[in-house]
Amino acid sequence: MKMRSYSGLAFLAALFLVPALLLQGGGGGALLQAVSAQDQPFQQLESALKERLPGAEFLRRFQISLKYAGGSKQQNGVFISEDMLMLDVQLKSQAIINANITKMLDFVDQFQRNSYVMLIPTACAVQQSKVPYDTVAPLYNQKQQLLDDVYRRVSGYLTPIDVYPTLRNHQEEYIYYRTDNTTTGLGGYYIYAVAAQKLGLKPRGLHEFSVEHLDYNYYGDLYARSPYREIPPDRISAYSMSKYWRYYTVTHYENDGSSRRYYTLYPQFREALGGDVKQVILGGVSPIVTIDVGNAAESTRQLLIFGDRSMQSYLPFLLIHYPKVTFVDTTSVSPSLLEQVDVSRYNQILFAYMADSFIGSDQLSILSWLPQKQEPA
Repeated sequence: MKMRSYSGLAFLAALFLVPALLLQGGGGGALLQAVSAQDQPFQQLESALKERLPGAEFLRRFQISLKYAGGSKQQNGVFISEDMLMLDVQLKSQAIINANITKMLDFVDQFQRNSYVMLIPTACAVQQSKVPYDTVAPLYNQKQQLLDDVYRRVSGYLTPIDVYPTLRNHQEEYIYYRTDNTTTGLGGYYIYAVAAQKLGLKPRGLHEFSVEHLDYNYYGDLYARSPYREIPPDRISAYSMSKYWRYYTVTHYENDGSSRRYYTLYPQFREALGGDVKQVILGGVSPIVTIDVGNAAESTRQLLIFGDRSMQSYLPFLLIHYPKVTFVDTTSVSPSLLEQVDVSRYNQILFAYMADSFIGSDQLSILSWLPQKQEPA
């Protein structure tokens, strides 16, 4: 009986008293903290509201807005600016970075292939003016403390691809999603333009690609963590080479042995089947994705990428230069599936990760499962 009374009172307090306090000067945030600190856990208040209000996300949106009005500009590891959300990237362990660097160097020593490393800075590093670092969080300087340091340590073994200056120069453009922790298709183009030159390719101009906007109302992973309702939704776009027609065969391999195949870079029926619109771009992300390109401009190059989901932004552009590209998601691929990858078939190897992926977890220990016996280069 006491529980029911408490839930009812909590519901009334949240529904009427908190908005009233907010209108009077932002005291709602203090009330929310006070409610959370009571003997009864805040989860009971959340459950009570969910029982009485339609939509399980109502309470979370309400709570985020309440805290933001009270001055909390960083919530659940996400910075909330006026027009976008950005992941708060902080160094957890230097040992993780050291391990990832060591594994890249070991790979180059073992396979002796032309190898490259590209670390993509997150939005909070490129668009620092939108983050009040002095009052919200300490600044982790991704450029100096991560990118420059990694590139210096692998110099002579891997070729660095530094995309930071280019992204910085275009920071006023729509290069990062507002609600998702990765680069947009436009940001992917600028990444491609830098990477292509380092890979020995001649980058094409943006005007040579056609663009189709797939969705204007997308909310990504950052919004799921901190659903601040004032942030506008994202636009998801698909870029295609418009000058020369190419035929694509995109094959996804799963760890359970299953596979699926598409004959387009953008299988739009994936969204129609109830999937996320991001699953339309290259058919989504799988442990291994191979893309065979008909009528490719370069007939001898083959590229192997070890990376993360950021490849969905830049890979559609890189594909115009290669007859075959294989992508390996190193955080999800199983040892048995990775054993099927023959490194000797590829002319170039690219390690490409968002900065938070590279500093946040072991990305490359799995490479020890690559077949040891390789054909000579």
